[in-house]
Amino acid sequence: MYDLFHVENPLPEQIPPFSDDGFLFLQARHLLNQPCRPLHYFALLDSKTGQAVARCSLFVRDGWTISPCAASFGSLEFLKTIPNSALDRLLNYIIISSKNLLVTGIRLVNYPDCYAPRQAARLRSLLLKAGFLVKYEELNQHRSVDERSFEEALHANERRRLRKCHQAGFTTQIWEKPDVDELFTFIQQARWRKKLPLSITRDGLANLLENFGDVCPVFTVLDQGQLIASCLGIRVRADILYYFLPADHEDYQAHSPSVLLVESLYAYCQQHGISLLDLGISTSQTVRNEGLIRFKRNLGASESLKLVFEKRF
Repeated sequence: MYDLFHVENPLPEQIPPFSDDGFLFLQARHLLNQPCRPLHYFALLDSKTGQAVARCSLFVRDGWTISPCAASFGSLEFLKTIPNSALDRLLNYIIISSKNLLVTGIRLVNYPDCYAPRQAARLRSLLLKAGFLVKYEELNQHRSVDERSFEEALHANERRRLRKCHQAGFTTQIWEKPDVDELFTFIQQARWRKKLPLSITRDGLANLLENFGDVCPVFTVLDQGQLIASCLGIRVRADILYYFLPADHEDYQAHSPSVLLVESLYAYCQQHGISLLDLGISTSQTVRNEGLIRFKRNLGASESLKLVFEKRF
């Protein structure tokens, strides 16, 4: 019924199609764009269709097999209908193959639980049963998107800030052909000011915009043409938009244009049938950023876990 599949450093045509609308970061186009090598692609194939019904990609780096190399998450993706017995076979195959590479162990960064709650719970159980341990429990925050207005779920303080932005005449728009240097410098300065690490290089940003521009629009807030806030909105799946690399101008902190920025993402989600706006993690290796957590809660965010698993050999 299901066949195990493994290929090292595959060509695009060697990666079998997935049977569902899967996550961007596990698609061939993104996997092959991630820089680490070797890449080991594992899948469980439907023996009738040849399509993958479960998949996981591991990169070798620093003596570990890891998933992902350069993305928000990797780990194991599977259809709801796949029995645990079949997934156990795949996990065991991945573990044995990794041991043969003489690495220290396997590290998997899971997608946030809110993306697929039942599958996330199953995956946690399967990984623990296979001898993995939870290395980090990151706190992820998101807004569910429906027909209600963005403002309806806001805390009173954020509602005032949003109205202040509208009264100031700030506008929002998608930057159709962003200037990479200008955007990177803007993001970099905002991160330095807030003493936050920058998880992407200038070339990495250029690569993202060039190769994934169709699923990664750049959202902006402008004051009479001046850039005062920005972020990337990554279409992780047809129904999920990920708020990535938010940045704002230091002269506009009193206005908090990021609230207006998130409102524009929420409106985009409504227009494009996206039901979940992922606002990202608010911890770093479990260390809480209380200010960021509070800000997202004031935006009406709900919380879920994003787990990082390890298995040492």
